[in-house]
Amino acid sequence: MTSKTLSSTKQEELELSKNYKKIIFFSLSNNIDITSDILYISAIKIGFNLKTGEIIYLEELKNTNNLQEFKNFSKDTSHFVSYNTKLYNHLLNLGAKIQFCTMLTNVSTVGIKNSHGRNRWPKLFEISKYYGIKFNNNLNLNTLNNIKLNIQIFQKMLKHPKTSIIVRDFIFNNKSFLDEL
Repeated sequence: MTSKTLSSTKQEELELSKNYKKIIFFSLSNNIDITSDILYISAIKIGFNLKTGEIIYLEELKNTNNLQEFKNFSKDTSHFVSYNTKLYNHLLNLGAKIQFCTMLTNVSTVGIKNSHGRNRWPKLFEISKYYGIKFNNNLNLNTLNNIKLNIQIFQKMLKHPKTSIIVRDFIFNNKSFLDEL
């Protein structure tokens, strides 16, 4: 009787699939020229360890305007996170994917009031400040830096008493969160 062994790469993929959930954090921009109609997609794919909550960076997609390239990048992933997911949903056709919007899920948690006394949509840096994430105000917030900041926010939300339940529902119960809570 012969036994087959998996190559180390296949073994690593098998281990990753059992213990990790792949999540794509993404952002769109007009790149350098804000008057341009061409949108560029940047994304970071992470592996979220289902046992420890730690993340590993798997790969990046930098400033592509090729939608097919994004689809190829994300074909093995069903979970997507962005600061303003609803804005991008129709452009990327993510309808059937499991989605999480860090802007809308933090409206009541961050609690910044508008001129009418109602909670408004918090800016990325306001959410970061709320969760105690330090960043240089002079930092060039390009799409990849926005994504990295959003990953840190997501990790802080996972440990926060008000938001941990929704992040866990997203990860473990495959529930989308695209609305204010």
